[in-house]
Amino acid sequence: MWWWVLIWTLLVVIAGAYLVARLWGLWGQIKELTAETERAATTLSALEAQVDRLGERAPAPPLAVFQDPRDLRHHRATTRAVLREKRAARRAERLPRWARDVD
Repeated sequence: MWWWVLIWTLLVVIAGAYLVARLWGLWGQIKELTAETERAATTLSALEAQVDRLGERAPAPPLAVFQDPRDLRHHRATTRAVLREKRAARRAERLPRWARDVD
């Protein structure tokens, strides 16, 4: 009969050790979370100070949905033409000197 008491005592001790190990790990995670929260708070306060220092934001450009489609098509065409010219210039710079006049 005494061996039952020994088995139950061992089970309770092992369960207690398991719970202590889990609580110790949880305590470490809570300390890490607290440290990370403090770092985030300092970063946020620095960002808020930077925003206050910069002042008001510039107004957002008007949405393209409310603009005239013809103006938008013209703007898109001119933008694409400029980009096409820049791309052609970069391509011409990469070509050897003898091949630049081929196009």
